Formats: sequence, C-alpha cells, structure tokens
Amino acid sequence: MPKLIRRRTLPDGRVEVFTPKRNADGYYTLADRAVDPQHNKAANQFYVRDLNAVVARIKRGGVSLRMQGDISGQPNLISAREIEIIEDSALAGVAEDDDPFATFTEWNSEADDAAYGDL
Repeated sequence: MPKLIRRRTLPDGRVEVFTPKRNADGYYTLADRAVDPQHNKAANQFYVRDLNAVVARIKRGGVSLRMQGDISGQPNLISAREIEIIEDSALAGVAEDDDPFATFTEWNSEADDAAYGDL
C-alpha cells in the first residue's frame, strides 16, 4: 500500500514528517480547491475512507489532504503538489530476499567470469 508524506524542515533544522490523519469515524479529510480557493471551509471538504482512493485523488491534483506532523502534532490541510507518494516496490507475497535469481551460484562462478571476461 502506498504511503503519503510531506516533509518540512523546521527553523532548528529538524525535519517534521506529516502523515495522513483520520478523523474519529476513520475517514481521511480532503478539500477541493475547485469549490472555493479557501480550502479550509467545511463546505469544501469531503471524506474518503479508502487510502487507495485518497492516493488516486492526490495524483489527480487540485485537492488538499488533512495531515498531522510528527513533531508539532499540528494537523494541516496539505496541498496535493506538496505530498510525496511512496509506492510499495515489493510485489505482494514476494519478499525481496526471496529473489530466485539471487540463488544461482553458476552466475557467480569462476567459469562464468572466464566465459564472459572478453565481453
């Protein structure tokens, strides 16, 4: 599952990481700037439960997501253009150390080195 973060460097040099904040009902709060440029109005906000749906909407842009900082604890509406999407690189059910190609000893042998040494 992808992760959404925003990093902000504080005046003292520490890096605060903002992550999506769920409300008491388990929904993420988004705000649509197309409704009104002042995205912090309740009329502009909508709620989404599924994180994948939030990621899809962030990728389209034009919205803000309520996120909370890990240092200040401050919740803010963060613009989609400031949010970093970190995709899951590992395939489901396959751990990186389970790579079948990493176990072939003949690929890392002296005979292999001699055969391909002139390339």
